[in-house]
Formats: sequence, C-alpha cells, structure tokens
Amino acid sequence: MKRAAAGIVLLLFLRAASVLAAGDPIFARGRGGAVAAEEGTAARVGIEILRKGGNATDAAVAVALALAVTWPEAGNIGGGGFWISRDANGRAAVIDFRERAPRAARRDMFSMPSKPGAPLPSSTDGPLASGVPGTVDGLALAHRRAGHLSWKAVVEPAVRLARDGFPMTENVRASIAADQKKLAADPETAEIFLPNGEPPLVGVLFRQPALARTLQAIRDRGEDGFYRGRVAREIEEGQKKAGGSINRGDLALYNSKVRKPVAFRLLDAEVLTTGAPSSGPAMAAMAALVESLGPKRFRPEDAPGAHLLAEIEKRVFRDRNRYLGDPDFPGVRQDLFLSADRLRRIAATIDPSKATPASALPSLESRDGSTTHFSVADARGNLVSVTTTLNDSFGNGRVAPGLGFLWNNEMDDFATRPGEPNLYGLVQGDVNAVAPGKRMLSAMCPTIAVIPKRGTFAWGSPGGSTILTTNFQVLLGLALRGESLEAAVGAPRFHQQDSPDVIEVERDAFDPAWVAALEAMGHTVKVSEREPVPGRIGRVHAVGVLPDGTMEAVADPRRQGAALVVAPAP
Repeated sequence: MKRAAAGIVLLLFLRAASVLAAGDPIFARGRGGAVAAEEGTAARVGIEILRKGGNATDAAVAVALALAVTWPEAGNIGGGGFWISRDANGRAAVIDFRERAPRAARRDMFSMPSKPGAPLPSSTDGPLASGVPGTVDGLALAHRRAGHLSWKAVVEPAVRLARDGFPMTENVRASIAADQKKLAADPETAEIFLPNGEPPLVGVLFRQPALARTLQAIRDRGEDGFYRGRVAREIEEGQKKAGGSINRGDLALYNSKVRKPVAFRLLDAEVLTTGAPSSGPAMAAMAALVESLGPKRFRPEDAPGAHLLAEIEKRVFRDRNRYLGDPDFPGVRQDLFLSADRLRRIAATIDPSKATPASALPSLESRDGSTTHFSVADARGNLVSVTTTLNDSFGNGRVAPGLGFLWNNEMDDFATRPGEPNLYGLVQGDVNAVAPGKRMLSAMCPTIAVIPKRGTFAWGSPGGSTILTTNFQVLLGLALRGESLEAAVGAPRFHQQDSPDVIEVERDAFDPAWVAALEAMGHTVKVSEREPVPGRIGRVHAVGVLPDGTMEAVADPRRQGAALVVAPAP
C-alpha cells in the first residue's frame, strides 16, 4: 500500500473513532462563521458570539477565555501565546503575548544552586518555572484593536462556565486523568481537578468558583483586573509564599507586542505567520527550500521526497535553535531565514540520496552571533488563528492560590542549561538564554494562507517542537498537493528536528517499504511516543473561507475536538 492510500485509511479510521468518542463533529461546512477548537463547549461559545453579531476577533477572545475553563490542559489565563488575523480587506495583524521572565530572573538561575549544596531549581516544576503570563493582556489588546461587541460580552461566557459549571466530558476527564499524578502533588490543584482523589465523572457539573472570581475581575476591569488590584496582590502573595519571584511590578510592566507578520509564498499561496520569538520564520525558510529543490519532488507517496523534507526540517531546526529568540534582545537573526542567498547555500548541502547526520551539518556563518490551537472565521471573511500554551500539560500543575488558574512552566523554553535539551528535546543557543523581562523562544506559529481559486485558510497546532513541522506539512497539503482542508489536516505526518537526529512517524500511517527506503538512505525512523496521544503528531484546528463564501471548519481527527459553523450547509 502506498503512503497516500495508507493516509486515507488512517484519516477515515481516526474520523470515525473521534466522532464516536466525542459527540462533536470534526468537519463542518456552512455559512455565517466557523470555529474549530480542541474542546466543544468552548467552540460553541465562539458560535454563540458570532450569532450575536460578534466578529472573528470577538469570537476568538471568547473561545480563548472559555478554553481556560473547559480545557485546563492548555487553555489558560496563566500562560501566553500568539495571535494572527487577516481581515476581509487583506490586512493582517500579529500579537505576541508570549510570557516574559520576571525581573528577578538571571541567566544561571537553573544551572546554579541558590546556595551551596542545594538542588538545582527546576525549569519545569515549581514556582520558578513560570513566566509572567501574557494571555489576558494579549486578548485585551486584540479586542481593543478589532472587537465589535463589548469586552464584558465576550468575557461573560467564560465567567458563566466557571461559576455555573459545565458537564464534564470524556475528553476533558481523560485529559485530567492522564496527568493525575502531577495534579495530585499540589493540594489546591487536587481539590479542583481531583475531587475525592479522582477526576470528575463524565456528566457531573464541573464548577471552578475561584477561577470564576478571577474571570469576573477581568470582565469588569479588563486587563487591569488581572495585572493590577486584588488579583495581582494575591498572585504576588502566592508566589512569595511558594518561593517564586513574580510580583506586582512584573505584572504591571507586562505588555503584549504588535509584531509584523512574516509573509512568504509557496507556489501561488500567499502565506502569513508570526515572527520571532515564534518559529514562523523557520516555516518561511522551509517553504523557500522546497521551492529551491523543486516542488514536484515532494510527492506524498515518494520516500525520496520525504527524505528531502526531513533534511530541510533538520537544517531549519538547527538554525531555529541557534538564531531565534526575543527580537527585543540582541543576537536574534530573523533575517537569515528570509535570505535567498543563504537558503540556496543550505539547499546545496542536501544530498538527494543520503541523510546527512545532524552532527555533520556545516556552519554557514562566522561567529558574529501543552498548548492548544483554535481558528475562527466570521461571515465577513475575517479570520483569526490563535495558539496559546502553558508549555507542559497543565503547566507546572499548580494553581495560583485562591485564584483558580494554572501556572505555566514556560521558563523551560529558554536555553536554561548550556548543551542540555528542554522538555521537547531542543538544545537551544545563547540568543535564547534567560534574562529579566525576556520572552522565551516558542515553537508556536499560527498561520493563514490565501490560495487563489481555493480560498483563505487559517490553522495551527499544539505539540511542542512538532508544531513547526505539523503546520508546514498542512501547508504542503494545501498549497503543493492541492488537498482539501480536511485532507490536509488528516494526512499522515512525520517530524524531524536537529537533535535527536530521528524521523518520528505516526503509528500505522506509513507503508513499511516507505520506512525501509528512508532507513536505507541513512535515516533513523521510529514511531512517535509524544504525549498526550502517543503514535500521533500534532492536533490541527483549522477554518477556511471558500471563494463562494462557504465556510469550512476542521478539527484534527487525532484527538477529540469540535468543528462548528453558524449555519450548516443544506
């Protein structure tokens, strides 16, 4: 069986299994607006906002805040993310609301003990693992710039869900159960998510009163309800008691950034994504390398084409880890990812018949230097693509005392210890070292593409370091192979980064002969075992606006999600 045929079987199997398990559709077509998200209750909040006359910005803000209630694994007000939108007139906007290191952070904070004989502080667990959250500020900025409904109207659904509760679903219960040990370590966290020592039963009304009070403050006072006043004081008190360093000054100084989108082409597709400190520039480099090597060589059933893509990914990850970080600090070289001359030189290092070991990749410069995604479209053709994160599932597993929201553990996305990999196996460079007030490098890169005669599409994915390759492979499906949005999201995926030097593949998605051909070229191929769905890579949620105005929403069949439209097609 060829890879393409295996992919169709995988897509059909995953789609059937997901619909049976979740009860929410994972593909929808219609008019009036569309939402695709990882959790159905939050997706329905977005549809509710669109039906009330809200635009895509209003719906996206409402979905993001609802996910903080209904998808605690990654939805958040205690983390950060990236927002990209494109309005019906073609104007694009990027908002960087990535977390920042607190002012007390120092470069060696995770590589030097606080006192002789003490253990090294953890960048993944405990109070020092958290960066200053950016989600609330970023959403408020997006709403001020383009929202139509009032702020209170778009925040109220999240308040209601936290205060009055929502019926626990199998999807959310399974998510909590997968991290039960982690959530049980903190008494206040366990009291919320593990009543009586177990995840809430399916169908039981799940209420979060402390989170509701925090959301009410945000509803009534905007971002000041989080970064100043009662909530800020309680954040500071909780951090101080636990040994953390985030204080009211850090919160008051937090500011989201309006960034220029990274724009590039792949054949006739015009693509927009987010810039540093996201990994969007790396996606642009991948597209340029595909064009340089010849797009026709990247056939889905062709092992030599997969070899070329793996070699591209390996090289771009190496540069991503070395040259990307917070552009407000020295050393970031986003320009390298858009340099046609440099990309031609990279392409020339790729052997079409043999894998290059990551350790043997040449240097081209001299020395001078759990995440979730949702997409929204409205009736006017405005699109929003947003990826938000706590980093690990449920962040560091600790809620802010009395406030009900989970803390991120994003400090691990810095190069915390020279030469050592982070949570996702990435060994990153000095440009991404810890510094006060700095934003950490991110794999996130929500994306929008305009393809003539096909439509405008928005998508993104969680998945740690696989986010970049997942989003790019969806782009290849849409722009290079002419696949429908549903087929591009459901197609089998593989992932290669620079270290470890391994091609990770989805279980049962590729023909053994295809794998054997890659191994004969010198690649090491293994089935991905990444959490939370071992054997699967990424979880894309996408929307599209077709030339006749029809809307499509697609939730990744790899895990239960929801794809909804305001008015279904007849």
